[in-house]
Amino acid sequence: MLLKNRLTRTLGSLILAAAVIAAPSPAAAQPAAASVERALDGLVADVWNQHRINRVTSYFASDYVEHDTRIAPGLPGLRAYLNDLFTGFPDLTATALVSQVDNDRAMVFVSWHGHQTGTFAGQPASGKELTLVTSELFRFRGQKVVEHWDTVDYSVLKAFGVTPQLETQPRNPELSGCHTDTEKANAAKIVEAADVVMTQHRLDLADRYYEVDYQHHNFQRPAVAGGLEAFRQFFASNFTTFPDLSVRIDHVLAQGDRVAVSATWSGHFTGDFHGVPPTGQLLVMHTSDQYRFGADGKVAEHWEVVDYSSFAAAGIPI
Repeated sequence: MLLKNRLTRTLGSLILAAAVIAAPSPAAAQPAAASVERALDGLVADVWNQHRINRVTSYFASDYVEHDTRIAPGLPGLRAYLNDLFTGFPDLTATALVSQVDNDRAMVFVSWHGHQTGTFAGQPASGKELTLVTSELFRFRGQKVVEHWDTVDYSVLKAFGVTPQLETQPRNPELSGCHTDTEKANAAKIVEAADVVMTQHRLDLADRYYEVDYQHHNFQRPAVAGGLEAFRQFFASNFTTFPDLSVRIDHVLAQGDRVAVSATWSGHFTGDFHGVPPTGQLLVMHTSDQYRFGADGKVAEHWEVVDYSSFAAAGIPI
C-alpha cells in the first residue's frame, strides 16, 4: 500500500508538452459547440449505454477515421469492436465525468463499469469487474464524428487479455476555429507551463501557472494531493526518477475558462524510485488533462487520465 501511495504521488497529475498554437482571431466564439454537445449526449445515451450498435451511423460519418489500433477502420470496424465489447460486458455502462468542447472537437473523460460475463478480446467469460476511465477525443462534422483519438489505461485492460497500445496516435497540436483572446492566452499558458515546468524542470516557477491551492482530480488513483506544494514534491520525485523527462503536446482545445490537452511524456528510468533499481528503459506515456482557470489567470482545477501501463513497460511495478 505504501508503494502504491508513493506511486500515486509520484506519477499522478501529469500536465503538458510544448506545441505551437495557431488560431484565427474570433469573429464569433465557438459556433459549433452546442451542436457537438448534443451529439455527444446522444452517443453516450444511445450507443454506449443502450448498446444500440445499429445506431452508430447516427453519430459517426461513413468516412470517419479511427486512430485506436484496437479498432478496425471505418463503420464495420467500429461495429465489430462494439459488438465484442458489449458481448463481453453485457451490463457495461458509460458515465461522462468531465468534458471540454471546442468548436468541432470535444474531449470527454468517461467512466466505464461492467462485468465480463461473455467472451471479450478472445478471452472466455471471467466474471471480473471492469472499472476503467478513458479520455475520448472526437472531431465532428456537423453532428457526426469524423475522427477519434483516445487515452486508455491499459494497466486495467491487461487483466482482460488486451495488449497495451503504447504507440503515439497522430497529432494535431494546434487550436482550430474561432477563439477569444482569453482562450488563446489560457492555451498558450498551458503549453508554456509544459515547456518551462515539465520539460525544463523549473518547479521554482510553477506559481506562475498554478494557484497555490489549486485542486487536482485523478479518477484512476486515490488520494492524489492538490495544492502547489504537493505538486512540487511529486514532480521533484518524477524528475529524480526520470532525469530527462520531457513532455510534448499532441492536442489542445480551449473554451471559456477551460483548456484540454493530450500529451506524450518520455524519459529514461535512470534515477531512484523508492528502492526500485533503475532499468535505463525508456518511458513513453500518454495522458489527457483538462484545466479550469481562475480569475487570476492561473490553473485553479485539473482533471487527468493516464495510461499507467507505460510504467510497467519501463520497469516500475504498479
